[in-house]
Amino acid sequence: MVDAETKRKARELGVAGLAEIIESVSEDPSYAALTFDEKMKIVIDHAHAEMGRKQVESLLKSAKLRIPQADISNIVYENRPLSRDLVNQLGTTQFVASATDVILEGFTGTGKSHLACALGKQACKHGIRTMYVRMPDMLAYREERMRAGWAEKKVLRKFASCKILILDEWLIDKPTTEQMHFLLELTELRYDNSSTIYCSQYSHKDWHRRMGAGAHAESVMDRIVHNAVVIEMGEVNMRELTAKRAI
Repeated sequence: MVDAETKRKARELGVAGLAEIIESVSEDPSYAALTFDEKMKIVIDHAHAEMGRKQVESLLKSAKLRIPQADISNIVYENRPLSRDLVNQLGTTQFVASATDVILEGFTGTGKSHLACALGKQACKHGIRTMYVRMPDMLAYREERMRAGWAEKKVLRKFASCKILILDEWLIDKPTTEQMHFLLELTELRYDNSSTIYCSQYSHKDWHRRMGAGAHAESVMDRIVHNAVVIEMGEVNMRELTAKRAI
């Protein structure tokens, strides 16, 4: 029989249900025929599963996905140029191992953010640290912190440290010269080390011009497009389609 002190210690470990499962395998007659090793396996398997669940919850919370309900299981493929096989392949998160970027391009409302967040959720489920941020918000954050006396390297570390960075509304506004320097440093830090998912209303063929067509733009493009998967989202307005289906 498990004494009260042992139960208390089990609960303090913070693994939900651990004390109860220990008590069950110790006292429930249905477990009586099991060996000690078999009982320990049940306890360890439970603790491992619970800790994995808590890790995923923590990663999802810190990712701050714009659409937390997005999931690759509810991606709509009808009348869209999306490849189910490609989306499912990306859902395995193997692209992170090769530091491959993903470019989602299409008009507003075509589901770029939804797909990006679905891939972000998959990454969290695989234990991969992910961050979602709108490009305007990232640049505003940089300016606020710089005014507060932060070194730019500290700001860069915030956005360079995650294995997957989802940059939504990429190049929605044309960046200034100062912002281009920041974007170059960010892409350099992430290059060949992590993956970035770019969501843009503009074709990647137009990015060079959007970034001013200078040396910084050339360098940023060189670090993105040569190792990226490009996905055209099509022209179906998913917001309108979802609203119609809800009626």
